[in-house]
Amino acid sequence: GAYELDDNLLLLKLYQFFPEKANPAVIARVLVKALMHLPETDFLLCMYLIPERIATEAPVLPIVEMSNRLETCQFQAFWEELAASRELVDVAPGFDDAIRDYALGVVSLTYQVIDLKYLGEILHVSDAATLDQHVAKIGSREGDKVRVKLSDDNQAKVKEPDDASAVRADQLAKAMRAMAHVL
Repeated sequence: GAYELDDNLLLLKLYQFFPEKANPAVIARVLVKALMHLPETDFLLCMYLIPERIATEAPVLPIVEMSNRLETCQFQAFWEELAASRELVDVAPGFDDAIRDYALGVVSLTYQVIDLKYLGEILHVSDAATLDQHVAKIGSREGDKVRVKLSDDNQAKVKEPDDASAVRADQLAKAMRAMAHVL
């Protein structure tokens, strides 16, 4: 069905009130769907409502570990862990594409130019046509490199002086004259 964060949070809250009813498989599904909404904080919100005893056991623990990999941008390790836990995410159609979109967002915030092969590893895509589709979302291909569209986030910023905190030349001269009399 459709993803509704509030409904999922309510379910997890009910599990807090009735821990004997908590179903780890259902909790795992809720977390998988929340993970699909990165970089939103849905996953963290859900985790705050899950008892530690459930979060540290299967089937929830592998999802938590995958989330940690994504949050720390260890994308290749994420894809390896995903392969070992594929059955947990198959309940959520579009999971891989949602994660790739998240990874593309991270790349577009971080890089101006990235190696095409490395981008393929980040996205876990080896098919050239599929990789080109993803490249088109963030920029353009130039040989074996991808030029990412420039944004405020992936460019160096020149800090403009704040007029209120800037020292004027006459103030500086006055301070230097005062220092000369002290020395």
